[in-house]
Formats: sequence, C-alpha cells, structure tokens
Amino acid sequence: MKERHQKIIASEAKLIQKQQNEMNALKKKLEGNLNERLKLREVEHNKLLQRYQNVKKEIENQQKQEMNKFEKTHANWANKANVAQMRPGTATQRSVMGSRMQASRMTH
Repeated sequence: MKERHQKIIASEAKLIQKQQNEMNALKKKLEGNLNERLKLREVEHNKLLQRYQNVKKEIENQQKQEMNKFEKTHANWANKANVAQMRPGTATQRSVMGSRMQASRMTH
C-alpha cells in the first residue's frame, strides 16, 4: 500500500512537471507570437508614417507651387496696375491731342 501510494505521488509529480513544461513551452510560444505581431505592427506603423510624410511633403510642394504661381500672377497684375497708375494722363492726353489734330485737319 505504501509502495502504491509512493507510485501515485511519483506519477502525480511527473504529471505536474510535464504540465509545467508544457505551460512554459506555451508561454514561450505566446511570447514569440506576441513579439512577432509587435514587430509587424511596428513595420506597418513605420510604413504608414513614411507614406504620411511623403504625402505631406507632396502636398506642401504643391502648395508652394500654387503660391509661387499666384504670387507671380499677382505680381504681374500689380505691375500692370502700377504702370497704369504711373501714367494715367498719358492716354487721356493722347485722346485730347488726337481729337485736336482731327479738328485741325477738318478746319484745313
């Protein structure tokens, strides 16, 4: 009876050790899977971050181009307006001169 009881205790200890080993193996496997998922997640995160930065840079470049185009157009418009303001009487003087010349031709 004592021998049988010792065999049962030994078998139970063996079973407990086997289960403990299986549990440790499963824990390692889970940790490995978790680490792999974390690495994949980090890679995906870096890809998304890089794509975001590329798109941001592209949009900023487009905005710069549009701003330069706008400024160039605005500068041309402003220059034309300034030229017109600098000699507003010239066109008027020409028309007055032209009408005087026409009037003098008619009288001759």
